[in-house]
Amino acid sequence: MNYWTHDEYSKFITSLYEIPKNITNEWMDSVLSGKEKYNGASFASRFSHFGVCYRDLRDCDLSKLDKSHLKKLAFNSSTIFPSADKLPSDFNPKEILSNGKNPMLGIKDLHASGIDGRGITVAVIDFGFQDSGHVEFAGSNIEVVDLFGDTDYHFHADGVLSNLCGQNIGVAPKAKVYHYNTYQGHGEKVDKATLKILSDILDKVKSGIKIRVVNISAPLSRDSRLLGQNMPDEQRLKLKEEIEKPFLSIIEQLKTLGCEVVSSERFSQTFSCCDVDFSTKKLDKPEWLKTKRAYSDFVCFVSGGRVIPEFTSKDGYEYETTGAYSWTIPQAIGMYCLALQENNNLTWEDFAKICKDTSTLQDGVRLASPKQIIEKARQMPMENGNC
Repeated sequence: MNYWTHDEYSKFITSLYEIPKNITNEWMDSVLSGKEKYNGASFASRFSHFGVCYRDLRDCDLSKLDKSHLKKLAFNSSTIFPSADKLPSDFNPKEILSNGKNPMLGIKDLHASGIDGRGITVAVIDFGFQDSGHVEFAGSNIEVVDLFGDTDYHFHADGVLSNLCGQNIGVAPKAKVYHYNTYQGHGEKVDKATLKILSDILDKVKSGIKIRVVNISAPLSRDSRLLGQNMPDEQRLKLKEEIEKPFLSIIEQLKTLGCEVVSSERFSQTFSCCDVDFSTKKLDKPEWLKTKRAYSDFVCFVSGGRVIPEFTSKDGYEYETTGAYSWTIPQAIGMYCLALQENNNLTWEDFAKICKDTSTLQDGVRLASPKQIIEKARQMPMENGNC
């Protein structure tokens, strides 16, 4: 595998689209609606994530951007902003990056009292992890496992691991983590890699390594999602035999041995994510969830409006404009680690029920209440693993 260098990655990101001299509300609206084109194609999704990351903006004017557009503008420590007269008067990038490290919800208070995930082991299945030398992971206990040798490095792993066990951002900074490098892309190659990894995790658990939960910040099986679609019976049977049945078998064996597998499907039965406005601290539903009904029924952690480590950097951070399951699943699993530290008999179902029972409504968002979760976990006796 080839590591990215900071220079290579910044050149790659800055080649994806051009930034005008005057960054206005109207230009951003045009980009995010898909109307603005670069080399003939919309770059809305790329801009939504990378914004002005790695850009030299010293010759640009951002002074006309209002607060609603500023909170949609991704940037990172490598962004070079213009002088103060070309920036909105109350926009402080360094302060936003610094404040965005806090996992919020009183989680830092739990860490200060020693509830920080120590003694709990997690396995993470995600893209290749390159930035173990980043300051965010300096005190983290992460062991990288690569069963394939040709997986790709990707910023996604930085985001997942920082939200799980990062020393500033993470919910469970003292948890032990096995990080399994796997493939980008979709379909059979990814699914078969995931099956091989889950088999390795099962072998570890059988050998006495007490992995309590597996974090998959994506659908469990990408191919199995095709089962509900119109397809020939022969292809459907092949998918069921080669993908669905082996997944279900391994997951059931792991659960019997006390190891929970949590992917986006299982996470979304109880949990969701929310955004925080860096200027007002008001919470909101992410744009991509605006049409989701009964949003306030789902327990949220704060994802958008915070930061993840800047990819290929040693100490930089990137401001994430909106929340996603990718960054929220490891927060929920980190919180599960903290609860397990206090009550080692909790199943994922136990934990989900406690989170729902102790949650509170704020700005139309049902927030997780970490301190109350821990208190409930301590007090509630478990009978056969059920509350």
